[in-house]
Amino acid sequence: MYRFLFSNEEEVFWVTTFEQTKIRFWGGLRTIGGTIVTVEYKDSRVVFDFGLKYDPATNFFDGKLKLRTTSIVQDYLRLGMIPKIDGLYSDKDLAGNEEVIPAELDKRQTAVIISHIHLDHIGAMGTIAPEIPVYLTSDSLKLYRSLDTIGEGVPGNREYQLCDYEQSFRIGEITVTPIQVDHDVLGACAFHIETPEGSIFYTGDLRLHGNYPERTEQMIQKAKERGFDVLIMEGTTLRSVEEHREPLVSTNKLPENLLTEAQLPRKVEEVLEETNGIGCFNIYNRNIDRIEGILTAGKNTKRTVVFEPETAYLASLFIPDSEFAIYLSSETIAEVKNGSILEWKKSLLERYEILDAKKINEHPSHYFVQNSYENTMEMFDLNVANGVYIHSNGVPLGDFDPSYQNLQNFLERIGIEHVLVGTSGHAIPNHLQYILDEFDPDFFIPLHSFHPERLIPRRGRQVLPEYGVTYLLINNELTKMIEKDNGVVIGG
Repeated sequence: MYRFLFSNEEEVFWVTTFEQTKIRFWGGLRTIGGTIVTVEYKDSRVVFDFGLKYDPATNFFDGKLKLRTTSIVQDYLRLGMIPKIDGLYSDKDLAGNEEVIPAELDKRQTAVIISHIHLDHIGAMGTIAPEIPVYLTSDSLKLYRSLDTIGEGVPGNREYQLCDYEQSFRIGEITVTPIQVDHDVLGACAFHIETPEGSIFYTGDLRLHGNYPERTEQMIQKAKERGFDVLIMEGTTLRSVEEHREPLVSTNKLPENLLTEAQLPRKVEEVLEETNGIGCFNIYNRNIDRIEGILTAGKNTKRTVVFEPETAYLASLFIPDSEFAIYLSSETIAEVKNGSILEWKKSLLERYEILDAKKINEHPSHYFVQNSYENTMEMFDLNVANGVYIHSNGVPLGDFDPSYQNLQNFLERIGIEHVLVGTSGHAIPNHLQYILDEFDPDFFIPLHSFHPERLIPRRGRQVLPEYGVTYLLINNELTKMIEKDNGVVIGG
């Protein structure tokens, strides 16, 4: 049994390590996504989130490399895509990997909690051993099950547990409370995590320029009412000082040049009103607010919105009274002919109007047609003369993705205008500073960012954690655990 020396300016304490709250970071410190953090107290442990780092330029699985579904955990570990955390993966999936203790041999009570279902937060949750509960909010679980139905779930096959906003639940001696927050996906939440030694608040991803900014403001107040010692917060939009020389200004006001989620439909309408030909759009279909915005823009410009089947399925579930048609691609036509069409898609085609390229080409200006990047070749069949392609945060997201230039080259080749009309799911830098100042934490840990150091609390201590280091929360104070050769652990 180790002991460690913890000191502040006034007192020195000797305490036993196994009685303390341990915090460790396994991913997401200086990346966008891939956030994985463990909080442990005695034999109780929670893990949040469990996604994959978002970096298309270095992604091993580029669409050409085939994923081996029978050895996902082994392959992900070898590629460094998931961390070597003891007691999280099943013995069967580890297949004798002696570097990691399987879940069956780990005596701790463990649970994984998911803040929202973007892939950079859930991409690896299917690798977790089935006996370990994985919690999603009811909104998140409903959306995830819908995505899984249309083939957009994550690798792995397991069950998921429900949790709800402001409904606390316990994992051993750790109490977890989800609190709703505004992000660009249904079901997003923050987590208040409490142990006998203190409490941690993890924001997940958040913004103030979405359709529900009050959720983020209320989340801050609810966190302060509960109290917390350590704040862990995202900083996706932070740029380096060289890229953005102006200091961060703490404000919740909306800059004039910032397009909000609520303003986006009107901006799309303006583009469509100036277009004499077909309108095409590319969105990320997990953003139900964006689907609704597209429907609004289509209705107000008297264009029929034509969804791909996958997005149509989501719209039918989450915006059930909406009116739209479904695009019948060459692939879907082949599925119908050879009888391989999936039941969900077959049912959808029976309920909604179906349009193929030939029908759309009779009056291209009457339509607003979805075209995701993977279906780009379908545009060869459409009359795109005098048309516009509205790129609204769909994949590829930007020029950091090698596919982005490929898309631009294709659109230029077929002669359709490429227009960006989108808004981020992440708070802008000045809003991040405002949110941080409102939280006013004693200890602040920024992550999910290329430049977390730019976000500085006005009063408390900024901690930029390191991988492989355990941080201890003792009597509401955060300190680092360092093991010396003589077995003594010194907190500092």
